[in-house]
Amino acid sequence: MKAIILAAGPAERLRPFTETRAKPMIQVAGRPMLEYSLRGLAAAGVTDVFVVVNHKAETISTYFEHGARFGLSIEYVRQEPLDGIGAAVRRCEKLIGRDPFLLVYGDVMMTGNPFQQVIGQYAESGGAVAALSLPASSSEFGNVYVNQDMLITRLVEKPSNPQLSNYVFAGIYFLPGSFLDLLTQHRNDMLPAFQALVRQGTLYGSLWDGGWIDITRPWQILDANRLVMGQWDRAEIHTSVKLEGDVHIEGAVHIEENVRIGAGTILKGPCYIGAGSYIGNNALVREFTALGPESIVGYGTELKNCVLWGRSILGRLSYIGDTVIGERVHLGTGVTTVNHFDDNRVVSIGTEEGALSTGFTKLGAFIGDDVAIGARNVLAPGTRIRSGTRIEDLISVRTVI
Repeated sequence: MKAIILAAGPAERLRPFTETRAKPMIQVAGRPMLEYSLRGLAAAGVTDVFVVVNHKAETISTYFEHGARFGLSIEYVRQEPLDGIGAAVRRCEKLIGRDPFLLVYGDVMMTGNPFQQVIGQYAESGGAVAALSLPASSSEFGNVYVNQDMLITRLVEKPSNPQLSNYVFAGIYFLPGSFLDLLTQHRNDMLPAFQALVRQGTLYGSLWDGGWIDITRPWQILDANRLVMGQWDRAEIHTSVKLEGDVHIEGAVHIEENVRIGAGTILKGPCYIGAGSYIGNNALVREFTALGPESIVGYGTELKNCVLWGRSILGRLSYIGDTVIGERVHLGTGVTTVNHFDDNRVVSIGTEEGALSTGFTKLGAFIGDDVAIGARNVLAPGTRIRSGTRIEDLISVRTVI
């Protein structure tokens, strides 16, 4: 069985993190989100995967190589220029042939294994299948309508009622090889090709009632992290972990190999500590925190609901809350991310389109790769810091004679 994964777009709305990596390499609960899809595909019986790449393609191919350790054969197909989703699929036409195939969007996260369900629906119905989700709001997505037999009867690209919540495409499809002919007929435009399947009465929905999120903004990385960790029900601690004194561990704490944790530290699950990390004395790692590999956390530092992708140093007596931090970041002593306003108003973030409401009253900072922030700096709610930025120590006194 074969699958196409779409992973080419630059995902500019996820900056600063996509400045230095492909979007599917964004880490969630200790793994790139693409890894969750690949493991799920392998478990569902897929053997051959074609990953369509362009932006920062090497960050994907270097990590996954040709898929052997995931039980897959992975081949990379470059999309140059970036000329749309339909064109990306067509670039795999010779590799797919006329066989049915799974089509997977590389920027969605789900709990469980929806691939098996979609494949089963295809076998039962004999028609094309689209995984569907029912988000809290579907105003940013095309709406999908189904009948009692889960046959899709209508697609609405831009719903007129922005408050309406309805089924949406969840980014996973099982399509017949003949779908490629429909793309040819409709000049590689996906929506008319799907509309043609609807008119033919051959497109079915498969409702996924597990967790689902389409990651398009930086703060949604925190949502995805909570989505995955919320499924953890037990602690998993590698036998090589060294607890250097009295360390308190409670809940679903996952700790990888060769981690050292200093005396007096408290770990509250669900949380994740990556391989080769060191956590100093009297630190507090709270729920829904994920520390990537080779992280160093200084004495007395508190971490809460944050994602760090690894190889970073957090200075002593710092507070990092509701925050996402890239790789190789150095925070000096006493750095604080302020994660709320005194009046409890919703946090907005500056974007290329202007200030954008996040919907959160508690939100910290979003710090790109290779950033250095000096001691005692305080970051306002919703701060974004570009990759490679250097911020000096906050020094109030230089010389007194």
